[in-house]
Amino acid sequence: MLTLNDIGKSGGATFEQPLDMLLACHDKIRRFCDQLDKLPAYIAEHGVNEPVKNTIDSVVRYFDVAGPAHHTDEEEELFPVLLERVPDAAPRIEQLSAEHGYLHSCWNAIRDDLVALRNGDIKSISQNAVEEFVRQYREHAASEEAWLIPTADHALTDEEKRQAGRRMAARRQQAAAS
Repeated sequence: MLTLNDIGKSGGATFEQPLDMLLACHDKIRRFCDQLDKLPAYIAEHGVNEPVKNTIDSVVRYFDVAGPAHHTDEEEELFPVLLERVPDAAPRIEQLSAEHGYLHSCWNAIRDDLVALRNGDIKSISQNAVEEFVRQYREHAASEEAWLIPTADHALTDEEKRQAGRRMAARRQQAAAS
């Protein structure tokens, strides 16, 4: 069985290894959370300069597109199999699904302010709202890494993982074409 120490060691994750890809997404989420964490203090000292605008653009793009795609991947590729094959998975899946909804709500609470900040319509954003979003996302990723990914690795066959990776890639190609 693959362990978290093994996953992602191959360097660049691809959809050929969808669990690696999901973990790589968690790494990106943490990097964007780190940027968000630093943003209010940086803005207080330097104002909304070009690096801030670029950071906001990147963060918004990521959490508008990749974040929801990541959740869809888990909900469509992992949750159904785990509900079917793993005894007592239902409460954990229900919790993770609820967390996805809450994370979307937390994101919506700061997204418009980030865009307004970027566009010069406001001068600062709520540090509490940013801290809540970042804390929730970090805890969620850690929870998935502790249970969801290893459980999915054990429950899915290699062929099911390959098929899941193909569907994940296809969803992104379809989204890019729209």
